[in-house]
Amino acid sequence: MRPTNVRGSISLTTYLLLTFGSAWLIWSPLLVAEYLHLTLPVPSIVFITLGTFAPTITALFLTWRYAGGIELRRLLGRALIWRVSPIWYVIAIAGPALIMLLAMGIHILLGGTAPDYVPFGVRWLIVAVNFVLVLLIGGPLGEEFGWRGFALPSLEARFSPLWASLILGIIWTVWHLPLFFISDSAQHSLPFGMYALLTIPLTVLITWVYHGSGDSLLLVMLLHAAVNTWSGPLMISPEAAGSIRPLVLVVILTWTVTLLIMAGRRGVRTPMAGD
Repeated sequence: MRPTNVRGSISLTTYLLLTFGSAWLIWSPLLVAEYLHLTLPVPSIVFITLGTFAPTITALFLTWRYAGGIELRRLLGRALIWRVSPIWYVIAIAGPALIMLLAMGIHILLGGTAPDYVPFGVRWLIVAVNFVLVLLIGGPLGEEFGWRGFALPSLEARFSPLWASLILGIIWTVWHLPLFFISDSAQHSLPFGMYALLTIPLTVLITWVYHGSGDSLLLVMLLHAAVNTWSGPLMISPEAAGSIRPLVLVVILTWTVTLLIMAGRRGVRTPMAGD
């Protein structure tokens, strides 16, 4: 069964125009500074973080403005859905790490250089603190009320969850485009093509976790934070690994997991199975 689009008169087009426009406007001084080789008086991270909150702020504002306080509280309440099966927490937090570790293992078997993970054991506290920081200001909190809380239900009112996820994956990818031209952003060192090929199946997996956990934005934010956090200490980026192969393997494995999950649900009427 498709979720009901309770947003009513709120246009998805309006939401996307405001989200893209506000974020790209906030990031534009950084693009100008990069092009003209200028140094801004405000740290780049401030502009990057503010722009990152555009999806959530726009979703909350439009929901309040056009659907009212009750619907706004419902949207905010999805971040408080935490009484779900523990397996969803394992998938959300450990799943990305397992895929990245498997990718790195294959990379090493193919002749790649093994990363120095020896000091990693003494850095768990740092990783945990970084996870919380990423959750709060590194994307999940600033984006997920918008992408999964607002845009996904709007798309699912017109398309199957799978098609809605694929469309949202493209939208999500393109929204990040300016960050690839900003040297202080996390996306700057990544090939845009690889990023797109990873983001699209990841969006499908996030939809699966979202519906499987009872439309919990908390689980979605944890998964988003895990992807962003684990890639650093596990040295998946081409810059950290000294090779693009680990990232390519992560893309291949993510597509493989996504296709296996979709194949396993074929013919079963679940939120990710079709109409």
